[in-house]
Amino acid sequence: MAKNYRAVIQKYDEAPQQIREYFPDFVELVSHYNWEIPISYVFSRVERAKRNTIYCGIVKLHWCNSRLTRKLLNEDHMSRGRFLELFKIVFGCRVPDDIIAKLKIGEHIRDKMAHGMKWKEAEARLGLVNVIDFAGDFNDFVDGQAGFRPFGDLRGFKGRGQPLERTTTRWVLKGMGIPKK
Repeated sequence: MAKNYRAVIQKYDEAPQQIREYFPDFVELVSHYNWEIPISYVFSRVERAKRNTIYCGIVKLHWCNSRLTRKLLNEDHMSRGRFLELFKIVFGCRVPDDIIAKLKIGEHIRDKMAHGMKWKEAEARLGLVNVIDFAGDFNDFVDGQAGFRPFGDLRGFKGRGQPLERTTTRWVLKGMGIPKK
């Protein structure tokens, strides 16, 4: 466990370059602000990566129209459970429990902070370290499943190829339950 903020920064510095680039303000926030700020920042970036994971998976693996997919995904309320449900639908497999467990540790402290509950500095450090671990492990897992890394630069993730027409995309997405109604 990280014993102080420097150990959290060291964990970040040891992370793959893609992870460090995905969380560019991490060191400054951990160094200069109350723990609530880096936790909020990290989880806003995690939520973005989760949404991008579903989007990229649909566009790359199912050849759906990117604009319509983005529009309909933005209308979808993607809770934690909903993300896991959509991941299974889009990728045809579940996110391994050991990877999710790391994220849950961070989510626990994030929830405490967000809901005004008491929390300890050690919990915040543990949460941040686990989110960094989660990002790296999740990148590796998704890369193995679909050939892209959600915590990183997604340029060129899809490759060449013609997407489905909008009407067909709408039916594919409806079959996946997007948006959930």
